[in-house]
Amino acid sequence: MEKSKYDIMYKTANQIRSYRTSAGLSQKTLAAMAGLDPAFLGHVERCLKCPTIDTLNKISNALNITLSQLLDFDHPPKETKNVDLLKKITVLFNQLTPEEANHLTNIIFKIVEFKKH
Repeated sequence: MEKSKYDIMYKTANQIRSYRTSAGLSQKTLAAMAGLDPAFLGHVERCLKCPTIDTLNKISNALNITLSQLLDFDHPPKETKNVDLLKKITVLFNQLTPEEANHLTNIIFKIVEFKKH
């Protein structure tokens, strides 16, 4: 592989990893949010696979950033505290069995009720 292509892949992989970890997401969670296979995302982050623009767009949307932010190698990601939590929770919630989802919903309702009093 030519050096310039590898340099771009390396910088892109670092940006993805930085934004992902800054958002507190695992590879598995980010992959689910972006509609990607977790192994593929791992390969992208380790520079074993070269993502398409479409894939990078899916990743940036899942990270709640623009594609240009993802590819702005001169400005590393800032600490992001306002992650799209509802989207993250929805992805994780959908990975639960119906019984687990019902149990978690009951816990959330109890927490909300407790906070009201």
